[in-house]
Amino acid sequence: MVHKKEFFFLLALLLLWLLPVYGNDTPPQMAVRTEVTEPLAVPVATCVESVSSESVGSSSQAIALKDPTFQELRDFILRDPTSRNEFVLNQYECRHFATEVNNNAEAEGLRCAFVLLCFYRGQHAVVAFDTTDRGLVYIEPQTDAAIHPEVGGKYQEKEIKEILIAW
Repeated sequence: MVHKKEFFFLLALLLLWLLPVYGNDTPPQMAVRTEVTEPLAVPVATCVESVSSESVGSSSQAIALKDPTFQELRDFILRDPTSRNEFVLNQYECRHFATEVNNNAEAEGLRCAFVLLCFYRGQHAVVAFDTTDRGLVYIEPQTDAAIHPEVGGKYQEKEIKEILIAW
């Protein structure tokens, strides 16, 4: 039986795979950073209700997830190998990077959100963590950089129309 939160996460992933991408899904035009930067307060357009910890999986194989501290998030991002993967158009794109970071975080017991930044044409996938000491922190999984998306703001030179978060 699929729980409500798992259903929304699976639905978001399915939609990302099925929806046509009208804009170019190109690697971010930013310098690669080797550390996570300080987050800013970020308004969120759409967010599924969050909880401080949860369990996923079947009753015989449950994984307890927790919201990390900022330092735990930083340590995880610095050791996670995903950003070293190569971007390959139509084969390994932003959604693949975000899914891999999400899976790696959950394998380590950290609750991680799959996030879609929606533009007029197309979207871009990133991840987010609800840190216990600094709140919601967005991460660009292709570069390991903390990012600060805002509805109405720009990311990769495109205006953000909506931010969708799936826990």
